[in-house]
Amino acid sequence: MPDWDVFVSYDRTDATAVQRIAAALEDAGLRVFLDTEQIRLFESIPDRVRHALENSRVLLAYYSRSYGSRRACQEEFTAAYLAGPERVLAVNPEPGVDHLTPQEIRELLLPGHPVTETAVAGLVDAVRQRSTALPGPMRSRSASAGSPALPKFTGRWTELWQLHSALRAGGTAVVHGVVDVGKTTLAHAYVQLFGQVYHRVFLGGSASAAAGDLIVLDDVTTAPDRLPDEASVLLLTRDRNLAKLGTAIELTDLRDDELDLEPALRTAAKGSTGLAHRLAVQFSGSPDSVLDRLHGFGSPLLEPLAERLLPAMHRTGEAGWDLVRVFVAVAPEHLTRDLLNDVLARAVGAAEVDPGLAGLLAAGILVDDGVGHFALPPAFRLVLRQKDPRPGRAERLREAAVELLADRTRPPHLAIARRRRSDLDEAERRTAHRIYNELASRISLRELPDSEGLLRGALASLHALFDRIRQIRGEADPDALRVSTPVRPGLRTLIDQLQEEILRPFLARWHPRLDNHHDVRPPGIGSRDHELAWPMQANLRTDLSTLQADVAEVAAKLAVLSGNPLS
Repeated sequence: MPDWDVFVSYDRTDATAVQRIAAALEDAGLRVFLDTEQIRLFESIPDRVRHALENSRVLLAYYSRSYGSRRACQEEFTAAYLAGPERVLAVNPEPGVDHLTPQEIRELLLPGHPVTETAVAGLVDAVRQRSTALPGPMRSRSASAGSPALPKFTGRWTELWQLHSALRAGGTAVVHGVVDVGKTTLAHAYVQLFGQVYHRVFLGGSASAAAGDLIVLDDVTTAPDRLPDEASVLLLTRDRNLAKLGTAIELTDLRDDELDLEPALRTAAKGSTGLAHRLAVQFSGSPDSVLDRLHGFGSPLLEPLAERLLPAMHRTGEAGWDLVRVFVAVAPEHLTRDLLNDVLARAVGAAEVDPGLAGLLAAGILVDDGVGHFALPPAFRLVLRQKDPRPGRAERLREAAVELLADRTRPPHLAIARRRRSDLDEAERRTAHRIYNELASRISLRELPDSEGLLRGALASLHALFDRIRQIRGEADPDALRVSTPVRPGLRTLIDQLQEEILRPFLARWHPRLDNHHDVRPPGIGSRDHELAWPMQANLRTDLSTLQADVAEVAAKLAVLSGNPLS
């Protein structure tokens, strides 16, 4: 007899809503396993949780948007699914279904949104019926014998399920992407998790492969003469033209939040999933010692990434190299076309920036923020600095870039003798005062009591604040926008902190989620009541309180600048 009727799988950020569902299941007489221990984002499930899962009849997944990115949640879900799809039930608390990929997950959904008492009662009844109909515990089959553990930061659960959708029943999947983006790592993870559903797994071609087998073909450069008719085939290639051989799955670099690395290592590896993987699993020691190895010339950690970048640099030629040299010299600053033109003109004479810039953007070497500011990812800087064929020219461009930036940021009494320091202090004071007034008059510093006010209005106010700060910055004297120093706050630093570190991440996280919730407001339900029924409204209020505390710190520094400018 199983120990548990229902194993509830959920992301701990959804704990409040899930505990309500678990209580309803227990009130109905079901034995519920609900683990409340926090598991780090990239950690596997502990053995005690795995034992509870294997000794449960069914798994109920609270499949929120964050659920799909949690390794522990996905391991629980996958183990239950492989024990038998009938062992899995899922509930979708989100207004949309775009986070439910692939189709297999949607097929397991219970109807309704678990907010109202009627919906929760229907959910409980469906879980009871499924649990009663299943004899014994799930006893999920273990992962493929002899396979090493999954890389701790794989972060590609959607792609794993896409692979399974394409490969089951003898299909062919083509995983393609640039060198060092993680194709082989993905294939390894798939075999580790899903290999048990195949009779045999062949790493490389096999004439004996038959229906129910899986063939993995790595680093394919030309189309195979013949693919098996009945076996499933997983083909890995850098050539997107081979995608037509089966269901195509393109890999791009993982986002920062998908990498389980120390912050300093994550910054160094930004731009390269492969480099992040090597930093995570190939070396041990303190972050400083790993960075020393990485920055040392001839580091083997960078060779696969060099194989990805150097052919593209060859195509852009000397114009591309000159631009890259400037980016390396001023890192981590973003640069505009005008600034690039000025540096090149000072160092090597007049030069046409646009062709080289277009080539680097097309090759994915530069990133564009959409408003004319360009940057070279840190991982790319390491490689291109070490592989530069003309270090002497690079030094000339570095000197020109440093001199130009120094002229633009040098204290006014040195760079522009005719301007008095007091004029700039007054310009800074006025601008700081304008921004402080904007902060004080909006929700950024005014409390939004629980159960009062509309969160949608609060976010609209923050959007307006962001736009207003951008307008004030554009109207300010550029020389008054100074950086912070150990002894005084600087207006430029404070504005950057408000926009890029506080407001933009908060709005990017919460605005689309809240909009999606309001889009499904039933007729006759007021906006306020609809917001209070949203499972994530408490999380948003908590994050809003944190934002207000962060803004208050910046506001205190702005008050210093606006009321008592330092000399």
